[in-house]
Amino acid sequence: MSATQFFPISPELLALACETINRRVGQLPIMKDGCSVTQDLIGVTMECLNAEFSKTLAVTTKQTHENRATEGLNRCLEQRLNLNLSDPCSTVITGVLCSAGIAEHAEVLDSVSHARSRGVRLLPPWTWHIASAPTPSLSAAGAGTLGDTPPAQWMNLCPVCRTGILNRVVGKQLYGIAHTDYYVECTHCGAKFIPEKDLFCLVSIATVRDPIWKHNLNKSFSPESWAEIARASGPAPVKRISPPHSHRTAPTPPFNAPHISSPRQSFVSVVLKTGTLQPMKDGSLGVPVLDKILYFKPVRLIFSGGLKEDIFEKEQKCLKDIINLPVYSHLKAKTEEKYANYLLLRLGLFLWERKEKHDPFYREFLNPWGDEKYGTFMVEDSALSGRKGVYLVVAEGKACHAGSSPESFKKTLTVEFSRITAGDCYLDRDGTRCRINALLCMQKKTATVYLHAVDNEEERARIVDALMNRPPAQPNKTES
Repeated sequence: MSATQFFPISPELLALACETINRRVGQLPIMKDGCSVTQDLIGVTMECLNAEFSKTLAVTTKQTHENRATEGLNRCLEQRLNLNLSDPCSTVITGVLCSAGIAEHAEVLDSVSHARSRGVRLLPPWTWHIASAPTPSLSAAGAGTLGDTPPAQWMNLCPVCRTGILNRVVGKQLYGIAHTDYYVECTHCGAKFIPEKDLFCLVSIATVRDPIWKHNLNKSFSPESWAEIARASGPAPVKRISPPHSHRTAPTPPFNAPHISSPRQSFVSVVLKTGTLQPMKDGSLGVPVLDKILYFKPVRLIFSGGLKEDIFEKEQKCLKDIINLPVYSHLKAKTEEKYANYLLLRLGLFLWERKEKHDPFYREFLNPWGDEKYGTFMVEDSALSGRKGVYLVVAEGKACHAGSSPESFKKTLTVEFSRITAGDCYLDRDGTRCRINALLCMQKKTATVYLHAVDNEEERARIVDALMNRPPAQPNKTES
């Protein structure tokens, strides 16, 4: 077996890791259980973890029942730093890195004996490879150990992710932001704050669509207020709501119930102007259309498998080829300037890595619903599922989408919405397939598809235009 290849940690990343430990654990060197945690030990430990494919190692080396050693962090440190196996350094450095938010505790499974042991995993923001973007250097004004001025207390913990620390970045400017002497950036999620006299304004967050933090985007608070937000279990200025991808378990509201909008309900935000929907005793739905009531009957969807996310990661096209397409031309300059090392990378892999690094730039390539969780389903056979007509998607008592089915409902719904591919997630698609699939699969208790049989093609078009609030198509006029 070939020897493990250790890719050296950059001085900037090592300095950032040491500064994070200084602020969140204690001033280096840290003495504990006879082991001295120094900058060299931190760097070598991070290199050992980063060299593993899973970025994970067992804390200590253990012998299996077949007398086969499972390599651990202590053996790796022994080989690289000439330590004794009896030294508890692997346990001590694991505790320090986990306390600082650089690593996390994990469980390691031996592939032969299937024995489980304690492990440590390097967190994604602290991993690197040959194409990694350069790590910003710590400025003297922002690093307590590199200058005479200690950092402000609120910078010890990022109020957005509550994992990283905040550092002052000088000599750089944020695109679209007025000139400032410096700005403050999180080491973990990349959140950025700009100074405004005695306040700091949050101008960038990891995920703009985050239902909590998008309320605080472009808002200014004092350092003390940001510190309170960071220490609180939830953001102080806004009410805590459900996570973006949590399933709703509340009962389905009545069709005429008032709709309460929230950032969570992004799928339901596109609502058709249909008037009051009228549920019938037989389960059908009365829909006011064209000055009359049309009755739609529900169809049963049979879901299979679980929800899948990061579907966009499967895209095989190259990044350099994609940015040359007209629809992505507005992203070309920024991509070539900031991500030049990634141009030959597969687009899906590039976006997945940007997402793992909490870089919101990956969202620029996707349609508004291109980063949701999707599932697969089938349409149950019935007398109505074999007919042509108009289908209506209803969620939380609101009509969200309507479409024409020129073939059988079963075939149309299966082709249009039952399965999402990587290409459907991108900006050159309108996103309707992603939106409806995610809506149906993630909100199974509140979302239903209703069918209304119509054989006449022109009548189907008129109904869909009316439901979608579109002007009716005008017949071509022959010039006299």
